[in-house]
Amino acid sequence: MDELLDILDESGRSTGEVLEKSEAHRLGLWHRCFHCWICGSDNAGPYLLLQRRAAAKDTWPGYLDITAAGHLSAGEEPLDGLREIEEELSLQVNPERLVPLGTIKLEQQLPTGCDREFHEVFLLHDDTPPEKLRLQEEEVESIYRLDLNDVDILYATGGSPAREYKQGKSSQTQIHLKEFVPKNEDYLAQIATAARQLLSGTTPSPPF
Repeated sequence: MDELLDILDESGRSTGEVLEKSEAHRLGLWHRCFHCWICGSDNAGPYLLLQRRAAAKDTWPGYLDITAAGHLSAGEEPLDGLREIEEELSLQVNPERLVPLGTIKLEQQLPTGCDREFHEVFLLHDDTPPEKLRLQEEEVESIYRLDLNDVDILYATGGSPAREYKQGKSSQTQIHLKEFVPKNEDYLAQIATAARQLLSGTTPSPPF
């Protein structure tokens, strides 16, 4: 069933209109999404987790994306997006653990219209081993562990090593910048900087 979304104006204020997600995309109307990046640290060092979107997704199928994300339904506030983490990764998180990084305004052309979104971005430090996460197959094909030190390599060369976790198995692989859902050019670099600060014990300054 199609989600119902609160429609916003260009400044992020509610218009009072509620429409189905597909209709909001078709008409190019502004709405809100929840983004949560998960960072952690293990014996190999600090890392970010990425997801590969399931092949059946109606937008950007098979692309690399934020650890957990989704649209905020009509009447929801940003922290209601926590349900996305539990649904997609089977990870329960208390709201106070989320570190707000700000809001991004983004427009993307779609085959069926234009996606105009305000992204409410959060960071979470969680050291749960990636192999322990249970993925929602309809939404997430696999999870990738990207070493924070490899983010610069990814930008410099267009590709970097990463470890993929899928259906209880893991393997070393290569990911490429062109595989990511299009975002602001330095988005991932800013997230990596915030993750380094958080993992070092410093509260990140919101970059957005």
